[in-house]
Amino acid sequence: MKNKNIFIACDISNQKDVINLLEKIHHNICGIKIGLQYITQRSPDDIRELLKFEKPIFYDGKFFDIKNTLNSSIEALADLKISFATVHLLNGLEALKSANKIAKKININLVGVSILTSFSDHDLKNLGFQNRVNEQVERLVNIAAEANLYGVVCSPLEIKIVKKIAPQMKCFTPGIRMNSNTHDQKRTMNANEAIKAGSDFLIIGRPILEGNPKKNMDKIINSIK
Repeated sequence: MKNKNIFIACDISNQKDVINLLEKIHHNICGIKIGLQYITQRSPDDIRELLKFEKPIFYDGKFFDIKNTLNSSIEALADLKISFATVHLLNGLEALKSANKIAKKININLVGVSILTSFSDHDLKNLGFQNRVNEQVERLVNIAAEANLYGVVCSPLEIKIVKKIAPQMKCFTPGIRMNSNTHDQKRTMNANEAIKAGSDFLIIGRPILEGNPKKNMDKIINSIK
């Protein structure tokens, strides 16, 4: 079923608004992604309240720190009953291996963030990276594969790179846009293009949230062939 591929990105601060949204569309999604906007405002009890929709929760904290702090941060997620959590692949192989061992013990699938979809080759160059986006993603995905992570977050444009290196790793793809309004994203595809490229899970926020969420969701699902 088409809705098995969609995580709704709940980029909303208010718990009541999140609950109202999920009541409208939870039958049309496979999971709930909570990011920094939600996490910094809501309590652990609020996060656990989302479990009533019987969907896996994707905790997009994008952890990036020294090994000890990274490990402690993953351990702290144990009581939230989440299914997925994100860490930056720039943490490096040793830290990622250690964090992944902890995550597996508490039944969390660790997903590595490669290069944010708002970045271009020019942005990387300004930060001092010598590689182009696709080259840097390739390097980071090799690290994710060696660390045996469950999956990676990448733009739809890099899905083929991931699957060539590690076919078993799941691709979680933000940067899904259904029209010419890309907002602050630079590396995008529409939902159907991303699925055809090999995405395992689409992470979609604003194209659903802006306007009528139910109608937007139906439009996206119907576009996937």
